[in-house]
Order: sequence, then structure tokens, then C-alpha cells
Amino acid sequence: MVAATGLGSGLDIESLVSGLVGAERVPQEQRLLRQETGFTSLLSGLGQLKGALAAVQPTLTTLKSDSTYAAYTSSSSQTSVASISTASSGNVATGTYALEVSNLAANQSLTSGTFAAADTVVGTGKLTIALGTPTYSGSTYSGFSANASLTAVDIDIDSSNNTLSGVRDAINAANAGINASLVKDGSQYRLLITTEDTGVANSVSISVDEDGDGTANNTSTDTDNTGLSQLAFNSTAANMTQSAAAEDAAFTINGLALTSASNVLTDVLDGVTVTLKEQTTSAATLTVADNPSAITSAVQAFVSAYNGYATSATSLTKYDATTQVAGSLQGDATARGVIAQVRSTLTNSIATGGSYTALAEIGITTKADGTLTLDTDVLDAAITADSSAVKTLFAGGTVSGAEVTGVAGNLDTLLTGFLSTTGVFESRSDSLNSRVEDIAEQRSTLDRRMVNLEARYRAEFNALDSLLAQLTSTGDFLLAQLDALPGFNSGSDRK
Repeated sequence: MVAATGLGSGLDIESLVSGLVGAERVPQEQRLLRQETGFTSLLSGLGQLKGALAAVQPTLTTLKSDSTYAAYTSSSSQTSVASISTASSGNVATGTYALEVSNLAANQSLTSGTFAAADTVVGTGKLTIALGTPTYSGSTYSGFSANASLTAVDIDIDSSNNTLSGVRDAINAANAGINASLVKDGSQYRLLITTEDTGVANSVSISVDEDGDGTANNTSTDTDNTGLSQLAFNSTAANMTQSAAAEDAAFTINGLALTSASNVLTDVLDGVTVTLKEQTTSAATLTVADNPSAITSAVQAFVSAYNGYATSATSLTKYDATTQVAGSLQGDATARGVIAQVRSTLTNSIATGGSYTALAEIGITTKADGTLTLDTDVLDAAITADSSAVKTLFAGGTVSGAEVTGVAGNLDTLLTGFLSTTGVFESRSDSLNSRVEDIAEQRSTLDRRMVNLEARYRAEFNALDSLLAQLTSTGDFLLAQLDALPGFNSGSDRK
């Protein structure tokens, strides 16, 4: 309920109270507003500077990566014959190579005789699977040399797995380097065994011990092509049929005759993988070359990101004398410290042990406004002349037995510290946010004080109004009494 004031005296008490309270409130509100605006402006500026620095970090990660400096282009003139790829790091044999393929590496395949059904009982005993190199007398399988680095695998076949499908499953579960499957031949079934890996040295020998006593092939019953012996394939008994012999790949590179157990050649050329796909009718040309554009692109990305940061930093910290407008971080100690450390880290020399120790030597220079300029011709020439020194300048490495951190590494470490949850930006922002919150508390306190002040002023003026009303009433009464006296001429006597 609004109190009626000024009725007794005619004073405009509401205007008086409002004016007096306003005179108290406005200067303090303006002071708090100026402080809050300053703090929020600083917070915004620091956020912009932090974001600009964060945009630089991914380019530093690229500049520190070995893959950036070990980038190569590779191509095959006949992709149907062979594909080619290069490693992302390490030594890579650059050059042009003529490839001719006379034979592809192949898996060995064995097939059993026919069985009436998948659940036909084959027999019981023990299968011993070994991988190695076979020997032939003409076209006849005559011997086998087991791979000494591999252990033969024994597979027990009993009443729980003695059917054709049971034997298949037992072989596949044994992880013996071969795969087994059933193929339907008309109305009957055969067991098909295929080696997992290509190459002659990955051929399989299958021995059978029908008694399971550990003396395989010691009696005629283990080789007689009945029971489990139907699956024997070794130098003593070849009861399965070799439908495909294991083969090595045979090829030439620049006329040099080579072989491989695999069609994927990973150790023929340093850092190069060649996958053989088919025989050639004419030589395929394989080309491996340096790709300096990968380094140049990484450097350009860094320069672009850094210039975005430098432009932002200049805008945030400058004072425009013409417009008399200052950036939100103009004169801020935190911003000055960050900018100075970044500039120093970027321009410090690095002991690369090679041709280049500073960015200016490879075409990266600083302009008056703090941004960088890149001369790609100078950079490309530097990469061609000493790419390892360019890599060390950016990514660091081992120099004379000591680990050296490059420009990208040093700058990345600096920015990581700045941008972390315990870094200078977070710490300063927390402090500013705390001060903004304190201003909100001061506003609340001011509001409460002004409410009390307004109530006090209103009470005082109402009391004054009441007193004036009483004085007026008393004066009017006295005048009335005087006017009532006999012979008292109020009009003349009042003059």
C-alpha cells in the first residue's frame, strides 16, 4: 500500500525522496557498471586470445609428426598387376622399379575321398598337423621338412567328433595353420583342407595315429586309407589328394630374380609394400618419390593459424589514437606476458646440428605487425638441400646423442601450459569471474541499503509534513480566536 505523503504541508515528498535516493544510488551504480564492463571486456578478450592460440595447436601436432617429414608418393603403372604403398616413417627406397611377375604365391589345398554325408563317421585316433617344406621325386610327394620354428599340433578325434563335420570343426578349433571345410561333390561330401598362408614353406603334413598311442604310422592300419587314416597326407601315406600345391611368388625387380612366400612384399624394398595381383605380360613400373609438398602444406597451415592469432592479439591489445578506442586487453599484463613468451619461443634458435637453426633460414620471417610471411621457394629449396635439418628445426630429434626439442615442440609445450585447466587463462578468468560475482553481491547490498534509505527519508519527511500540518492548524486556530475578540479588527491589525 502506497502511503499518501505531503497532504498536510503540500510538500512533494515522493519527488524529494526519489531525488535524494537517486543521488545516493546513481554514482555507486555507475561505478559498479564501469567495473563490471571492464571485467567482462577482459574476459571476452582473454577468451578470444585463448581461442586464437588453441587454433594454432593442431598445426603444431602436424609439424611434430614423423609422418609429415616421411611423406612419399607411390604409383604403379599397372594396378591390376601390383599395388604399392609406402611407410609413414623410417627409410623409404625412393626410385623407379621395373616389376615382372612370373608366378603368384599360392596356398596348398588337399581333398579327401568322398563320404555319404556330413555326419558319416570317419574314425577315431589322433591327427598330427605340421607345417614345413615338402620334397618331390618328379611329381610324386616324397618327403617333408618340418618348420623348426613351429610346433606340430595334435588333434584328438574320439566318439564326440569322429564324423566328417566333427573332424572339420576339430581342425578349425586347433589353430594349426590350416582351415577345413566341407564341399558337396554331387550327392557326396569331401573334406577340403587349405593352408592359411601361401608359400611352399607353409605346406602341410598330416599324420594319423588311429590308436592314439603317440606312435603315428607305426602300423599298416595308420596308412591303409581306412578309418581316420583316410586323412593322412605325408611322405609315407598320401591318402588325401593334393588339388593345389603351395607355391612361392616369383618375380623380378629391375631384372633381379626374387621369390616370396607371400604376394604381399614388405621386405624387398625399404619402407615399401608391394602387393602382387597377377602375372605380367609386360613389365609394370613402380615409382616411389619424395613428397616435399606435405612439409610445405604443414608449414603453410601453421603460418596461417599463427597469423590468425597474431592479428587477433594485435587487435585486442592496441590503442587507436584516431578513434581513441582501446582493445579489450590493451595494457593487460596477462596478455602482454603470453604474447611475449609466444614471440620469444618462435624466434629462438634451435641446435639442429644441420643447416638450419631458425625459421628465418627456411623462409619464415616476422613482419612489423607480428604476423609471419612464408617464402615457399626458400622453404622448398631448404627441404631439398637438407630435409633432416628442416625436420629437426620443427620436430626436434637426437643431435650428437642429445634430445633436441624443435620449434613446434617448444611452442606446443608452451601453449599446452597456457590452455590447460590450471593455466594462465583459466586462472585469470576464474579471478575475473569472481570479481563479477562480487559486483552482483555489491548490487544486492546497494539495493537493500537504498530500500532502507528510502524508508528513512520517507519517514523523516512524513514527520516533517505532520509537524507542518500541526503548525498550520494551530496558526489557523489562533487567527480565528483573534478575529472573534470584540473590537479587534483583524484586517487592519494584521497589517
